[in-house]
Amino acid sequence: MELWNIYDKYRHMTEKVHERGVPIAEGDFHIVVHVWIVNDKGEILIQRRQPWKRGWPNMWDCAAAGAAVLGDSSRDAALREAKEELGIDLDLNRGQLLFTAKFERGFDDIWLVRQNIDASDLRLQYEEVAEAKWSNESEIREMIRRGEFIDFNYVDALFKVLNSEISLARADVCEAEVLLELQKEVFKPIYEKYQDHDTSPVNQTRDKFLRKFELGDYYKVLYKDNLAGSVFVYEKAPGVMRLHIINILEEYQNRGIAQEVIWRLELLYPQAESWLLETILTEQRNCHVYEKMGYKRNGELKAINDRLTLVGYVKDNPSRLQEI
Repeated sequence: MELWNIYDKYRHMTEKVHERGVPIAEGDFHIVVHVWIVNDKGEILIQRRQPWKRGWPNMWDCAAAGAAVLGDSSRDAALREAKEELGIDLDLNRGQLLFTAKFERGFDDIWLVRQNIDASDLRLQYEEVAEAKWSNESEIREMIRRGEFIDFNYVDALFKVLNSEISLARADVCEAEVLLELQKEVFKPIYEKYQDHDTSPVNQTRDKFLRKFELGDYYKVLYKDNLAGSVFVYEKAPGVMRLHIINILEEYQNRGIAQEVIWRLELLYPQAESWLLETILTEQRNCHVYEKMGYKRNGELKAINDRLTLVGYVKDNPSRLQEI
């Protein structure tokens, strides 16, 4: 008997437990994972499902997939499914959660792991997997066209991220010192311009900075595997996410990094019905970026001093992946 934790529509875990095979109640959600593995050659590991599988029999699929069982985190589920279906130990130190598709009864977390695996090391689960092989984007798209590969709704987004030089990685609290110094470097010119002594990120204390890791999710922004910036988001209220701060180092600006980061964040949190942020009213370039991404002024103005006023933005119906 397989049991699942049940979440509400905002991905808050409830006290409910669901038995697989029993119809799931309306308004209840569970977590599913899809694991994509890419080697250093850019090849993608795929598997063919057994012909007796109830869903998508005999179809080609991502490397591994399945539901998170009782007590599993998304990360735990990714590790377990890869071990069960392929007999391999995923190196999630080289992995990232790309985005999440919210479907009628769950949240489907899409994981990408960059790992070299020898085909001879695979130990396929007979009940689930008929065969596995390395492929590439053009072959997978052709298999989708021929009806041989599951036509996931997120394939275009997946390949966009795979081909991008920009990536997001969850930051650990042990990296706080480096990220705090990065934040100060990014905001120093703004601080010198506006002299916002009490509110500037330049003057944020270490203790206050560390609280961000408890409040929400802090990400490193990488460009060609180099640390290019950071971004912090948190849930302000059920269904409302706040983009609190985004830092891009000067040498990486004007490369479209901020826009891609915002797009990626919206896809990571499909439970969000709206996003909020604040920026400096007179920094027209920043305002233009947010407006280009679909954010609209919400009428909120906050005067910090006689030089600096913050303007509020909101985006309803943000970018998200629909049901598979």
